[in-house]
Amino acid sequence: MTTLPTAAATLLAAVLAGTATGALAATDGGTTAVGGLATGDLVGATLRMAAGLAVVLGLLGVAAWASRRFRISGRLRSGFIEVESGISLGAREKVVLLKVGNEQVLVGISPAGMRTLHVITRPGPPGFNAVMEDQP
Repeated sequence: MTTLPTAAATLLAAVLAGTATGALAATDGGTTAVGGLATGDLVGATLRMAAGLAVVLGLLGVAAWASRRFRISGRLRSGFIEVESGISLGAREKVVLLKVGNEQVLVGISPAGMRTLHVITRPGPPGFNAVMEDQP
């Protein structure tokens, strides 16, 4: 089974190969312009070039659509630091709530830089020994 990029590359190669062989076959001994094109075959070559450009632009559009459509999540999760939430306050200002271990850190982001606005510390879950000592 071929994947979409492989099939697209095969189609593009066929279009470009058809352009090259069609241009060279159309000469049939007549006068030849620069680049191997027959002087009367300029319209055909232009149409093939436009078709190739349309294929490339179409593939680019499909790739852009697929990257937006199949994005997993807007949240950033990368190990120890997680982005919990964020809100834009203006054109260039933003407030972001980060989770770092057992703490939540409210960070202000502006063109001047980042600044910690507030830190909320939450105690972690009690250990096994602490739970067992509380049992009657």
